[in-house]
Amino acid sequence: MENMIKRPSDAQRKKIILIFAGVALLFSPSLSQTPQKYLLLKAGLHFDSNVSGGKYSPAELADIIDRNGMDVGIITDHDNMKVTYGIRPFEQFLKFSIEENSVRKHGFERYIGEINALDQMYKNVILIPGIEAVPFYQWSGSPMLENLKLKNWHTHLLVFGIDDPAILKNIPSVANGLGYKRPSGQIMKYISENFMHFGLIALYFMLFLIALLFIIRRKRDLVDIGRIKHHRRRYRFSFLALVIAMLLGLILYQQYPWLPPNYTPYDAEPGIGPFQVLIDYVNANKGLVFWAHPEVAHDEKRPVSIPLLSQTISISTEAYPQHISDAQNYTGFAIFWEGMKVIGKPGGLWDMVLNEYCNGIRTKPVWAVGELDFEESNELNNVTETSTFIFARERTRVAVYEAMRAGRMYTTRGHLGDKVVLEDFSVYDMYSGRTAFIGETLPNVTPPVAIHVRIRPLLKLEINDAVLLYRNRELIKKFRFTGSLDEWFVDEEKVPAKMYYYRIFLGENWPTLASNPIFVRK
Repeated sequence: MENMIKRPSDAQRKKIILIFAGVALLFSPSLSQTPQKYLLLKAGLHFDSNVSGGKYSPAELADIIDRNGMDVGIITDHDNMKVTYGIRPFEQFLKFSIEENSVRKHGFERYIGEINALDQMYKNVILIPGIEAVPFYQWSGSPMLENLKLKNWHTHLLVFGIDDPAILKNIPSVANGLGYKRPSGQIMKYISENFMHFGLIALYFMLFLIALLFIIRRKRDLVDIGRIKHHRRRYRFSFLALVIAMLLGLILYQQYPWLPPNYTPYDAEPGIGPFQVLIDYVNANKGLVFWAHPEVAHDEKRPVSIPLLSQTISISTEAYPQHISDAQNYTGFAIFWEGMKVIGKPGGLWDMVLNEYCNGIRTKPVWAVGELDFEESNELNNVTETSTFIFARERTRVAVYEAMRAGRMYTTRGHLGDKVVLEDFSVYDMYSGRTAFIGETLPNVTPPVAIHVRIRPLLKLEINDAVLLYRNRELIKKFRFTGSLDEWFVDEEKVPAKMYYYRIFLGENWPTLASNPIFVRK
């Protein structure tokens, strides 16, 4: 009798699963809640005004953002664009500087006040002040040999979500300090490892005390008073000793608290250290921090006026995709336009750090955003070339911060990205009816799960492309995209990992849309 029963084929079985999934999910309350419980806000991230390197004033940028139909504009000018080279060990006063416009030069209170005032004026746009942080730079070569080179000056992070000017003003950097090396128990080992530093401090103190003693010296002269010779005490003032004492006192004041700094521009390559100090500071102050243009190199030559040594120096920053894996606890990175070569592409560094999160090596996931890096342009339509679409609970700054911190975003770039809307990308537990949206985690799942993707066109377009669904770094489904899409897919694959994730990309040969992941925990 059993042999007479026909078992369904794999194709029929998948069709049955899809039908049951569709019926179950149709009546699940979570299905109707996912798209409706969020507002979709279109954001432009990383505008530079003429406060630092841009062409337009903050007021002009606000008008450009408003006229181009954005809901959110995040203005991030360079916080500090001053670098200083000093002759060691007297770098505190034998030095020269290169400086460009920056928020520090403009004034942090003034900068944030201007953007806050514009935010009040433009009722249809949420304008957010931030900075493009320049935490570290490094010198190599020597002006004496005319081979001086400035490195890592253009390794930047975007910081926002902090509205207090004092906190942004004191963000860790070479100028503000990057912390000190402190003893961890073995004092003698600590002193020996930093012998040169403590030796110089001791020398400065000794010379300072000697100079103080010589400012006013007591002198005994032998004089005749009548026929009797007497010793007379006199006091002599030394202006030179006073000047030396003041200079040494200034050096000691600038070296306070007299501990060796963690990082200086003259040491060997510090790796991720100085950037991690900034990331930790931003996290401690509940801000958001994203790596800016991580796959872009920068090279230029610049003449500088060094007293008696005027010359041309080299300014060079190599691309820094490795920082994505080296750093911890940052919010994310810019994927479009300048993070898709080795970081954002499937199987790239983004997948590596997401897998580290799934395996418990990282405490936070890493999110992708779109970055404009808009400074000046003859074609103002370029402000829509890269966008970050945010699913926020309400139309406020606080809600934008919350959504970006949670990863409820997808990113687009020119060609198709600005002409379609991703309305839903969700993963469903077919047994419980629970759901997870972009940036969320679906816990305690018994596979298989169902994935829903819905993309709506904004214009009538003739398109022949693909929407690619990835589980981790593996392509598991390719949807044909001809202008709109509303598809279900049941992932029946037995995944050995306890936690994994799904993402989608629009564009088979030229990705123009990238979603943040949805995590599934079995």
